[in-house]
Amino acid sequence: PALSYSGPDSTLDALSGVEADLDDGVLTITLDRPVRRNAMNVAMTLDMERLLETVSVDPAVRVVVLRGRGAGFCAGFDTADFMDAERHDEPALRAARKSADHWRFRLLRLLPQPVIAMVHGFCHGGAVGIVEGCDIAFAADDTDFALAEVGAGHVLAGAVAKPVSRVMSPRAVGFHALSGTSFDGREAERNGLVTRSFPALELERETLTLARELVEKDAVVLQFTKETLQHVGAMSWDAALNFNAAKLAELKSLQAGKPSPRASAVESFLTGKIKPGLGG
Repeated sequence: PALSYSGPDSTLDALSGVEADLDDGVLTITLDRPVRRNAMNVAMTLDMERLLETVSVDPAVRVVVLRGRGAGFCAGFDTADFMDAERHDEPALRAARKSADHWRFRLLRLLPQPVIAMVHGFCHGGAVGIVEGCDIAFAADDTDFALAEVGAGHVLAGAVAKPVSRVMSPRAVGFHALSGTSFDGREAERNGLVTRSFPALELERETLTLARELVEKDAVVLQFTKETLQHVGAMSWDAALNFNAAKLAELKSLQAGKPSPRASAVESFLTGKIKPGLGG
């Protein structure tokens, strides 16, 4: 079907296993292989990389919502396709494996726009890495999350182990990775994998409400906030303070002579309209 989003210069043609819809600044990206439980195959992987590269330079996209079509979010990798030497030669398979890591663990984080994962139904294996790569993750209470590699006779892949070790509590990672025991959205909120969990019927409304709220915020402020959160955790205190000072100076330079929420707030403070801490 024709897509309602084709990028700022209409360079995107038909995507495979992915749909994208832009509505008033909110770009909804839908993993669209419901017959295969939205599992990532070679074609979807390459097209997600191409799509996100386009989104990263499109000022019309203010917020990204990432979801799955049909019964669930994503069942991980379509391993058979990534090993099918008859359909794909070895260089193509190597490129696809590299692309799978690139879009999940670099492009999602580097997008200037906030990215919200909307997770329902199921989220297994490599799909957990997608959720961790998003800035905010909302899930349905009854979502089935699983780190099932050990049960299938595989070591937990680094592309899954690294993301879950970043956000989940160490005890939760150890238990679910070693035992293969699945957990629901409420537990995913408790162990840190998702931001919030909601009853399934409320998930879409809550996600889109947040997306609309973010569209109304200053796009550069959101971008710089993302960058700050991504980098300061690995910095010393002095480096973090200097980084913040540099970003603030850059923000002031970009906003110079233009109306902005920051400028309005400063003006309101200087004129006494707002009095932080005093209830004004």
